[in-house]
Amino acid sequence: MLQQHPVETTIIRRILLIGGGVCLVVAGACLFLINTQPLKQASTTPVEEDIQPQFQAEKLSTIPNLGVMVNEVRPLQQTTRVVASGQHSAEFRGTRFLQENLNNNSLELFITSKEEIILDFLDKRADRNKFMYLRLAAEHQPERYVLLYGVYTGEADAEQQLQSLNLGLPKSIHPKIVQFKDYTDLVNDMGAEELSNQKLYSIELKPAVIPPPAIVPKTSSASVVAPVSHALQTTITRHDRDGNVVSVTQSAGLEASVPR
Repeated sequence: MLQQHPVETTIIRRILLIGGGVCLVVAGACLFLINTQPLKQASTTPVEEDIQPQFQAEKLSTIPNLGVMVNEVRPLQQTTRVVASGQHSAEFRGTRFLQENLNNNSLELFITSKEEIILDFLDKRADRNKFMYLRLAAEHQPERYVLLYGVYTGEADAEQQLQSLNLGLPKSIHPKIVQFKDYTDLVNDMGAEELSNQKLYSIELKPAVIPPPAIVPKTSSASVVAPVSHALQTTITRHDRDGNVVSVTQSAGLEASVPR
């Protein structure tokens, strides 16, 4: 039987030891990679979320002719007039009045957010037929009311009236000359003169047969109907068995009263 040399035995053991170490190192490296892979994915997720909005913004910026639809779809135009709610006086005006006086001038007295202030002012004026007021409605702004005085064909006439105007207004209010066309984009109401001429209801009448009234005789409470009494006479005749008259008896009395 052959016997191994001690030197060969030592070499084989070293080779096995080195091979086992290498396998152990490789196995440890694999376990390390497996354990660290979810951590890398978790760490990269927030980075992708941060990059996403920047990528979308860059993508939108590269779209050509982004506003081309503005030429195809026209902005909406105010073609329907409205009836402003509230108790308006006869001096309230709308778009029809402005269209008839586009080139005329007027005096703007003041602008307020409450219509009641204008109504109280007009109630104290004897010459209120020279005043008029409009409701101004602009986008993203609260509604306002402007009080105007007079209608003038020329600016010189309006300036002359402005110099001689004495309405007893506070000194903080400064009237100015304006043109009616300056309010066309802010007014979309129907004036009081239009509402008063509108036909609210249409009634169609049809002929119908009316029965004649019943005739009721008039009665007088003073008239008294006297009862009429009738005399009643009774005759009793008695006969025997042979039919001969034995006796005749007559009796007189009164019958019950019968009104006429």
